[in-house]
Amino acid sequence: MFQSQRLRKRLEKMTVTINAGYAWIDGYAYHLDDTLEIELETASGNMDRIDNIVLRLDTANRWIKAFVVTGSYYSTNPVAPEIQRTATVDERCIAQISVARGTTAITQEMITDTRMDAEKCGWVTGSVEQIDFSQITAQFNTFFALYEANIQTRYAEYLRSVGSLETLAQTAFDDMSDEFEAYEDQQKEDFEAWVETIKDILDGNVAGNLLLLIEQKMQKVTVATVGGKLSLVIEDGLNMALAGFTAKDTTFNQDGTITEEDAAGNIKTTTFVSQSVITEEYQLVSGSRYTKTTTFNPDGSITERIIENE
Repeated sequence: MFQSQRLRKRLEKMTVTINAGYAWIDGYAYHLDDTLEIELETASGNMDRIDNIVLRLDTANRWIKAFVVTGSYYSTNPVAPEIQRTATVDERCIAQISVARGTTAITQEMITDTRMDAEKCGWVTGSVEQIDFSQITAQFNTFFALYEANIQTRYAEYLRSVGSLETLAQTAFDDMSDEFEAYEDQQKEDFEAWVETIKDILDGNVAGNLLLLIEQKMQKVTVATVGGKLSLVIEDGLNMALAGFTAKDTTFNQDGTITEEDAAGNIKTTTFVSQSVITEEYQLVSGSRYTKTTTFNPDGSITERIIENE
């Protein structure tokens, strides 16, 4: 029906504009040689409506004109005006305008082009037959509905996958925490078992030999005054061989280490690194610091290494 026409909107007013073009209604021609601006009625403050932009053939009055047919007001679900088709009047709706409550200017998304709708308008293809776009429109609507449903399905799947990843991450974290606790318990158990083993070893001649070794090392220790306090001074060759502590305070720490402090303020910290390695760190009131590492070798021998810290 209406051919080569384009609707435009002006943001500053309640208007729509029809560009120049041609139309044929029941064999009568209509030529719009310039743009035509059509002003719409002011929108309601609390109700919606739909307006028709039509070309009307009136054979009784012998004219074809373009104008707006203002729709009725509805609180919800507005309905467009009925298109007039009588013995003397034939209307062709080229567009419908959705005028929501409170609208102050017509925007493009409010305009529905109905020229391809054969029921409302239609395009001219010859003197008799018109192009019927209803099938194409139905196919497009079906495609779009399927596309929208597919997008929603994929989005729901994405949300489920995110939730699954969060669950897996929480499970992995819980498993790691359990492993750390099990490792800590095992280390504690191994240490206690090792202590019991040492208790069994330190008896008879072995204990006596150990006591003799300590006494020999004590002979290399002299007494001096450091900072106004009596302190044990160890020869460099001995390098902190445990002889510097007599009367002392001993603390068994929560982390498994043992701290010893003598009356002069010298501090020794013992750490059981593993079943076969023990470290002893010495911090003297004089400022000197030593670390002794004792290793119980697989062949039954014991290796001791003492270094002076910077």
